[in-house]
Amino acid sequence: MPDPMLSQDEIDALLRSMSEGPEPEPAAPEPAPAPKPAPPAPATVAPGDLPDGIRMLLDVDVTCSVDLGATVLEFGDLLSLKRSSLVVLDGKLEDPFVLRVNGIPFAHGTIVETNGRYGLQITELARPQEEEQAS
Repeated sequence: MPDPMLSQDEIDALLRSMSEGPEPEPAAPEPAPAPKPAPPAPATVAPGDLPDGIRMLLDVDVTCSVDLGATVLEFGDLLSLKRSSLVVLDGKLEDPFVLRVNGIPFAHGTIVETNGRYGLQITELARPQEEEQAS
């Protein structure tokens, strides 16, 4: 019986193959956005709609992170940080943020607040060339 565990390379290849497809048509520029309603609950994928190789990944845990911005600090400033210190990042709230799955760019989105919590509302999936540049 073959080993049911997939390597990280196999998982990455499956994620890349899921994001490949026809390029979306560019959207017309929109006027300034109105306040956004709370995002809908995530859609559930019906396991029967997926290929066998993907179906076995549905219960695999992956690490998701969002890049909010960056800054450069001198080491002395870093050592002086304490509770309630503020580190200003170069990102702006209206900037598109990147959702990374296991370190690979997966989607872009905007930060939203709902019920006192923050989240990322996905606006587009990352393109395969972005994934290659991140490697």
